[in-house]
Amino acid sequence: MPKRKRKRRELGKWRLWNFFSDEDAIRPYLPPMVVFSEHALRSYVRMYQIVYVKPDYGWGGRGVMKIWHTQDGYAYILEKGRTVHCKTLESLCEKVKRRLEPGKRYVIQEGIDLAEIDECPFDIRLMMMREYGRWKYVGMLAKVARPNSAITNFARGKGYITDVRHALRASLNLSNAAIDALQEEMLELGFRTCQRFDEYKTYWQVGLDLAVDKNGKLWIIEENTGPSQLLFAQLKNKSMYQEMRRISAVRRRQKLRQKKKHT
Repeated sequence: MPKRKRKRRELGKWRLWNFFSDEDAIRPYLPPMVVFSEHALRSYVRMYQIVYVKPDYGWGGRGVMKIWHTQDGYAYILEKGRTVHCKTLESLCEKVKRRLEPGKRYVIQEGIDLAEIDECPFDIRLMMMREYGRWKYVGMLAKVARPNSAITNFARGKGYITDVRHALRASLNLSNAAIDALQEEMLELGFRTCQRFDEYKTYWQVGLDLAVDKNGKLWIIEENTGPSQLLFAQLKNKSMYQEMRRISAVRRRQKLRQKKKHT
């Protein structure tokens, strides 16, 4: 009987950031990140207009906090709750620390000034799947947050899903040629990210959360190795979702054949 491979543990946000920042072609797309401490929080808030505090391990926008500068101090919001204002950095740090779960590691990340549709920020989910051993681009969509939300997660943030080309045109007034070039850059980044993942572990699907800022620059927000395909079912055009279901069915058949082979 063949020896079973030992499963490698999933990487948290901090280890993922370090793993991908070692790749020259990916590093420029990664916003600065550091492990949470009060000193680091003070430093990042002083350096950047927007800062995010996130659990190192977590998904779905749970526990994500957005911090930003205001005219008379600072403000923060936890997930999609109410906005809390602080007049001093000391007050901000104390309140933020009280919202963190004891014993859990958090990271601090520079916040991207996301492009917006009608004052609602959005990011982009790009879906890559492996079919017969090779990575394949399957689809992308835009996740639009509701106003004053710290997260764009569709289920928890109560936003909406829309087409990427529409989002880029509506937010940045880009030409078709500019949108084509930006989407081509996204695809190249998707393949590079998956190839880098292959150096750590063999995944069969990866959902990249990408952001375009108000200057049109592309960023990587997060890499998801267990992405939801159901997001794509929200689009009017179901072709991308149907392709995901087809590839998933192929994978199930392959796994079943392999299982029969070894029994």
